[in-house]
Amino acid sequence: MKTRITKGLIKYGLLIAMVALMVDHQPAQAQSLGYGLRVHIPFDFTVGNKKLPAGLYSISRALSISDDQVIKISNFDGKANTFRSTIPVTTGKAKNKSTLVFHRYGDQYYLFQIWPAGALTGRVLPTSRGERELQKESESMGDAAKKAVETEVVNIVADLP
Repeated sequence: MKTRITKGLIKYGLLIAMVALMVDHQPAQAQSLGYGLRVHIPFDFTVGNKKLPAGLYSISRALSISDDQVIKISNFDGKANTFRSTIPVTTGKAKNKSTLVFHRYGDQYYLFQIWPAGALTGRVLPTSRGERELQKESESMGDAAKKAVETEVVNIVADLP
């Protein structure tokens, strides 16, 4: 009798532990790009070496695996999309809303980072050749011209789809 009760309690305890682990993993998934983001980008921008027009975009994992390493950026009219590998970056304080961070040089915007809401880990896109060339140009210019192409950081808030 004692053995049967002990086995029952052990099985019940394991069941509770498994449910607790599954519940614990849900918030972590929400903090990734597994659910994707929807964002209106009001300006033309560049991802890697591809220029994309202003509009409503979806940003999600490129593959169904549980990894945000490769992302897919596509606009809702289906005319523009691209894939890009990313690098994880961490912060000590999570943002309340999902955010895309752009570098702006004059009228040119380059997607730099993606931060899902509540996440301590975001994604950084490697600097493209075009952006590196703009950075070199600004370093070699005089002070007055340098201010005209100085890097500005622009944040755009995104939604979950």
